[in-house]
Amino acid sequence: MMRKKRFLWVLCFVTVIAGWRGVGVCDSVGIPQKDSLMPAMSLNAPASQKECDYLGVEAQKPFQLADVNTELILLEIIGVYCPQCHKQRPHINRLYHRIQKDAAMSKKVKFVGIAVGATPMEVAYLVRESRIPYPIVADGTFDVHKRLGEPRTPFNIVTTREGKVLWTHLGIIEDMNAFYATLKSLAGL
Repeated sequence: MMRKKRFLWVLCFVTVIAGWRGVGVCDSVGIPQKDSLMPAMSLNAPASQKECDYLGVEAQKPFQLADVNTELILLEIIGVYCPQCHKQRPHINRLYHRIQKDAAMSKKVKFVGIAVGATPMEVAYLVRESRIPYPIVADGTFDVHKRLGEPRTPFNIVTTREGKVLWTHLGIIEDMNAFYATLKSLAGL
C-alpha cells in the first residue's frame, strides 16, 4: 500500500513538473484539432497592398479569418529561426504556385503565414530571402501563438473562414502531392 501511495505522489509530481516545463501531454492542450473551432484572434495587417488584395482585407488594419475572401485558409505557423520551417519553405512555396495555376483552387484556398515572435523587420527579411509569395504576418507579442495553444513550428492548419478546423499537421509536410490532393478534396474540387 505504501508503494502505491509513493508511486502516485511521484506520478503527480512528474505530471506537475512536466506541465510547468511545457513538455509531455501538456503540449497538445489547446492546439487546434480537426473538427474544432479556431479561437478568436486578430492578425496583424499584411505588409503590402498586394498581400491585402490577395486576402481581400483592408490595408494597414488587423484582420480576422472571417475577413479573408476565400473558403479555405492554410495557416502556416512558423518560426523565423526554425530550421524545420526553412527546410519546408521551398516545398510550401511550390505548393502555393501550383494552387495559383489552378483557377478553381486559387479562388478557394488562400495562404497566410504567422511568424511567431517575429518583428516586422524579421518577417520582411524572411519573405525577401525565402521568396515567400504570400502574406506572412508578424506575431511579435506571441498573442496568436498563445491563442493557438503554443504549437511547435512548423504547424499547419487548414480552416474555413468561419473557423472550423478541417486539417492540422505538426512538423514538415513530407508529401506535398498528397497534401495538394487533400486541399483539393477539402475545397470540394
